[in-house]
This record gives sequence, structure tokens and C-alpha cells, in this order.
Amino acid sequence: MIKQWRFIRSGFCDPYTNMAIDEAILIAHSKKENLPTLRVYGWKPPAFSIGYFQKVEEVLDLNKCKKKGILFVRRITGGKAIFHYQELTYSLTCFKDEINAFGSVKEGFKKICSFLLNAYKKLGLNPHFAIEIKLPASEKSLLCFTSYEDYDIIINGKKLGGNAQKRKKDLIFQHGSIPLQLEIDDFFSFLRYKPEGLEEKVCSLEDVLGRKISFTEIENIIKTSFEETFSVRLVEGGLTFKEQELATKLREEKYKTLEWNLKR
Repeated sequence: MIKQWRFIRSGFCDPYTNMAIDEAILIAHSKKENLPTLRVYGWKPPAFSIGYFQKVEEVLDLNKCKKKGILFVRRITGGKAIFHYQELTYSLTCFKDEINAFGSVKEGFKKICSFLLNAYKKLGLNPHFAIEIKLPASEKSLLCFTSYEDYDIIINGKKLGGNAQKRKKDLIFQHGSIPLQLEIDDFFSFLRYKPEGLEEKVCSLEDVLGRKISFTEIENIIKTSFEETFSVRLVEGGLTFKEQELATKLREEKYKTLEWNLKR
């Protein structure tokens, strides 16, 4: 019997709401109160997310962010900073046995990111995991897109997007960013550290496709690819009442607070 997952199209939300919804789904699934879930969403307004272990003042010019009204939020996952704009973000919440990811975290990345690889192939692209091709050694960086992990996705020698994972015993949570367009000038001036040669290291979907791609088009390709890759059926749905209530509470009492966002 084919396994059923929930598929949530959240549309565009502010950074605090996006992170609060992800955590509310994670908490509910840890109690087995919902189906394993794939969620897709965008960010409005554009904002930075910071890795759980990062010191935000080392990454961002906080005075400039405040003056220009640029928001930032700390994730529950590790990894580096990302500027979320003109992109689709996905999040996945499941137990290991719901996606047959029983190995190490690295093996889990390989397993889960395979649906992204297949989605890009559906678009006619030739993606590879970073470990499969020879790339120049990446420098240590505070930005996600400028460094390579083994199962990051590379197209035409450049990194496309980034992913981060959190595990709690048998529970897996992973989210990732797929840039549709990448305007580096949009966020460069808000960084404390400005990496050299960023244009040669990263790309967006539109860069490699050579055409426009809408949020809805990639949303639908991601859904189809996920179903085919993992042999599951995605059932469209929304948050439960309990999840919505919890997300509202997390937004106000955690993700919107300086205590959480400046905690390191």
C-alpha cells in the first residue's frame, strides 16, 4: 500500500511565521499527531535566516538591517546564513522509517536530497552532488551558498541552494532553499563579511535554465518529484487546529523575540 504524506502549500509568510510553522509541524509529528509532511513556502518580506549556532552580529550589520527594515530569524537547524528572496523553501518532517533513511546524517542528506536532484532533471538540467565532481576547496564562510557539503547540489559547476537538517532520535527535520533568481546586490550590503567571487560559485534556477520559472511551476515539480522518488502519495492539506495554535504561540513567544534571535 502506498504511503500517504501531507503536502502543505503555505504561500508567502514573514520569517517568524515560517519558522514557527515548521517547528509546530515538527512538534506535532514527534507526538504522532499528524502525517509526515512536505511543506513548500516563500518569504514575504525578504529576510535573512541564521544557523542555530551562528552569532548574528558576526554575520549581519544589524544597524543597517534595522534602518532598512530587513528582518532576520534564527533557525532550529545548523548551517550558515541565507538571504531568502525570490526562492522556494521546502521543509520535510518525518520519522526515519517513513522515508527509509536509517543511516548517518550524511547518508540522510543523500537520500532526502535525491528528490531535488530528480526535480532538476525533470527541468532538463544536469545536476550532481558535490561529492561526485571535483570542485575547488571552499573557504570557510558565514554564508550557506558559498561553501560546499558532500550532498549539496551542483549545476554547471555552481552550487544551487542549500539544505540543513535536524534530528531528534528517529525524527528527521530538513529544510532547504531553492533560489529562483539570485540578485547578490540585494543582500551584500547587509553582511559583515563579503565573500569574494560569489558570482562564480552560486547560481539560481533561472540562471541555469536560461528562462523564467514561476513559484507555482517549481512547487508542482517538487511535489511530483517527491512522490516519484519516495513512492509516496502527497495529500494536499493545511495545518491542524493544534498546529496553527502552536505556530502562533511560537511566532510571538520565540521567533519574533530578540532573546531567541540574538541568543548566541
